[in-house]
Amino acid sequence: MKKLLFVFVILLSLTAKSQHEVKVDVFDLTVFKALDLTYQYNLNEESAVGISLFRNLSDKNNIFNYREEFTITPYYRQYFPLGNTKNVYIEGFLAINSGKDFITVDTINPDSGEIIDTVSVEKDYTDGAFGFALGKSFVSPRGFVLDLYAGLGRNLFDTEGSPSVVPRIGINTGFRF
Repeated sequence: MKKLLFVFVILLSLTAKSQHEVKVDVFDLTVFKALDLTYQYNLNEESAVGISLFRNLSDKNNIFNYREEFTITPYYRQYFPLGNTKNVYIEGFLAINSGKDFITVDTINPDSGEIIDTVSVEKDYTDGAFGFALGKSFVSPRGFVLDLYAGLGRNLFDTEGSPSVVPRIGINTGFRF
């Protein structure tokens, strides 16, 4: 009974007018062969919270490739009216990111201290970033959404193999309901 009530409450909340957005990042999908899905809940006309799930689908040898394999990014957006321009925002985000990178490992002769061999080893990493992005949303009268944004985050834990900077760039399309 509790599960049924929970489902009913969720469905009821989905019927609220223009508060939910579901989007896919067509920039990542076409340029980087990566899937980036976003759900956003509009708190009011001036703010929103959301979460993005990113999964890299590209071959590791692709020159246009993110180092991240998986990223989950919760965010908060604050919208600012700029004259006649609506839906301009600044976004604060956290990004839990994981992936693989190649690190150089030296084999050192213990007697002389000289490097005997250098090999490149694949290293898994998980790190957390904090950052900001700027963006603009366009919403049609029937709920079609186009969302353009760009920003950067800084990985906080300096995990071996993780990049120092995490990009947040996208062209999202989807629907507001």
